Amino acid sequence: MPNTCPECGAIYHDELTCEEVFNQFLALEFSDPRYGAVHFLTVACYMIQHGRYSDEGLVWIAQRLRDYLERGIPADQIARQAAKETGQGQRDWKVNRRPGDPPQKKIAWSMTIAEVVEQYQDAEAYCAAITQWARITLQEMQPLVSRE
Repeated sequence: MPNTCPECGAIYHDELTCEEVFNQFLALEFSDPRYGAVHFLTVACYMIQHGRYSDEGLVWIAQRLRDYLERGIPADQIARQAAKETGQGQRDWKVNRRPGDPPQKKIAWSMTIAEVVEQYQDAEAYCAAITQWARITLQEMQPLVSRE
């Protein structure tokens, strides 16, 4: 019987947890620039789907994902912008959800890191799968960033 991630709902098919897969992805992205081209998206999707961002952080990262996916702003430009906007002295909010903060609302994600694992064979397919994951995550995260 497969195990399910309590945070994102992914079904583990090969006994690896989401965090273990995420760490494997990071190692791959840091060791090969062809994979590293989507590092920003990998981190953002994992953090969003696993409830790691604060509510303010979710609003901020949603805009950065739109900048990248819809406006074509390069990841290195977003990284420079992030350094300016999210440095310790630049913001009055926390990027990460802290212990004691209310948990993030649950989303029934239609694509998780588990599906990315199943879709890639090489760098091109990996980048395509991560980008697809980011597009779906951005769309499905809207209830987390809407002002109700």
